[in-house]
Amino acid sequence: MAEHLDDLLDEVETRFCRSASLSSNLTTNQDRRQNNDEPMGRTKDQEKSDRAENIDAVLQEILDDDWETGSSHIPIATNACAKDFSPPVRFKKCCPVFVGGSSIISGIGTSISKRACDQLRCTSCDFRVAMFDDHEWHSSCDYLFFRNNMPDHTKLRSKLRRRRGVRAYACQCSWHSASSLSEVRHLQQLKWVCGQHKQC
Repeated sequence: MAEHLDDLLDEVETRFCRSASLSSNLTTNQDRRQNNDEPMGRTKDQEKSDRAENIDAVLQEILDDDWETGSSHIPIATNACAKDFSPPVRFKKCCPVFVGGSSIISGIGTSISKRACDQLRCTSCDFRVAMFDDHEWHSSCDYLFFRNNMPDHTKLRSKLRRRRGVRAYACQCSWHSASSLSEVRHLQQLKWVCGQHKQC
C-alpha cells in the first residue's frame, strides 16, 4: 500500500506539480508586480512555501476527485478482506448428555444418535472431565485423591485398573466408571454437563 502511495505521489509531482507550480508562480509574480502589493524581490523561503502550498492544493484536488469517482484501490482492498473472512465457528451441545463404555461411540449425543459426550465439564469444580478407555477406577479412590491429582494423568493412572469395554471418567470432585450407555441426569452424584462441541 505504501509503495502504491509513493508511486502515485511521484506521478502527481512529475505531471502536475512542477508545471502547475511554475505557471502559478509566474502568474502570481506578474499579478503582484502589476498591483504593486509587495516588493519585486522575493526570498527563497517565500518561493518554497508558495510551491508547497501549490503542491498541497493539487494533491487535495486529486484526492477529492478520487473520492467522488471511487478510487481504483478500494475494491482490491475489499476483495483481499473478503478472502480472509471465514464463517464463525458454530457450537452444539449434547441433549441429553450420555456417558458410556469404551465400545460406545463418542461425540454429540442426541435422543436419536446416542453417543457418549467427550466434552464433559463439571459445574461444581469447573474442571474438564478426563476419560480413560478400557479402564475403571479402583475401589480405594476417594475425594482427596482426585482433589490433589487432577488433572495430572500420570498420577491419576495409579488408581486405574485395566478392564476392557469400560471407560473411566473423572473431574476434581467426582469420578465414575461406565460400561454401558447412561444419561448423566440419572447419575445424581455427577454434576457434569456438555461443554459444547465445535462444528465446522
